[in-house]
Amino acid sequence: MKKLALPVLVVLLALPALADDPAPAPAVPAVAVRVTPVATRTFERRLAVQGTLQAKTFAQVSARTTGIIDDMFVDEGDTVKKGDRLFQIDPTRVSAALVIASNNFSVANAQLAVAEASAAKTRAEARKAQLDYDRYARLHADGKVTDNEFEARDVANAQAAAGIAVADAQVELARRQADAAAASVAIAQKDFDDALALAPIDGAVVTRAAEPGELAAAGRVLLRIEDPSRVEASAFLPARYYAAATPAETSFRVLLEGRDLGTFPLTYRSPVIDPTLRTFEIRGDVSGDGAVPGADATLQIVFSAHEGLAVPTSAILDRAGGKAVYVAADGLAQLVPVTLGLDNDGFTEILSGLSPDSPPVVTAGQSLLNPGSPLQILD
Repeated sequence: MKKLALPVLVVLLALPALADDPAPAPAVPAVAVRVTPVATRTFERRLAVQGTLQAKTFAQVSARTTGIIDDMFVDEGDTVKKGDRLFQIDPTRVSAALVIASNNFSVANAQLAVAEASAAKTRAEARKAQLDYDRYARLHADGKVTDNEFEARDVANAQAAAGIAVADAQVELARRQADAAAASVAIAQKDFDDALALAPIDGAVVTRAAEPGELAAAGRVLLRIEDPSRVEASAFLPARYYAAATPAETSFRVLLEGRDLGTFPLTYRSPVIDPTLRTFEIRGDVSGDGAVPGADATLQIVFSAHEGLAVPTSAILDRAGGKAVYVAADGLAQLVPVTLGLDNDGFTEILSGLSPDSPPVVTAGQSLLNPGSPLQILD
């Protein structure tokens, strides 16, 4: 037992010396992060909807008279100018109808001339009868002609007056027949003119719905022409935005297959809201490069815009029921609660919690951080 006492005493004496010199704590490794400065940015209160680009000026060209299509002068894709020939319907029939109507008009005019000449003759005869009556009336008063002779002149005068009325009626009848014939000529002329369809606008033929030899009924649409140089965007918005969408004040941005075609003013708002769908239509002129009628496009309706502090949306974290960001303050991670505003194009508006002088926010690697974590800021 005495032999073991010395080593134990040495160990016991060495323990206090070890306690006075503790081992250093292991170093916390820095977290590699990327940061972005807090900056001012324009934020928009906007709504993105799906819309359609359509030709603002177009014409549905229909047959104006019934008949067989004799010829089609244009095809789909053709460019036309106002007044160009489009199609011809049964020219022989309408031409013959015009000739017949014109002849009937000439006959009616001749009959009117005969009636007027006959009326003039009747008036001359009536004037002679009146003169004879007046003379016989004087002779009868003097007792120089018999009652029978006077009565004969009286009857002849009355018959002449009645003849004038008949002649005037015949003239009126002939005049009305001439007017009717003139109307028939006008109708035949219109049918003749309508049989050859002319382009009502400049544009391109986008639809051809008939071929030569087909029967075209009046009113049937045979061609559609659109002016591709005048394009407008159309979309339907929920009813709650009706008051905010004001023509000439509200603007919208057009995005087509990832391309920004520009920002345009609203030119039309439907005067009513659809009671079933609870939507209303808006339109705006978007004529320019890249605007093709028939294309689907995304319309961003911009109701208002203002300046605000912005950070990348990727920097926003959910913390304890609220929103927060990490900022790089003196090489360490500092968690800052924030109040958010609008989101636009990958940036979020910060209403409170940060200022223009705040340290830059962490935008990559923040999920690995804790408050106070040392940072390695990457370029």
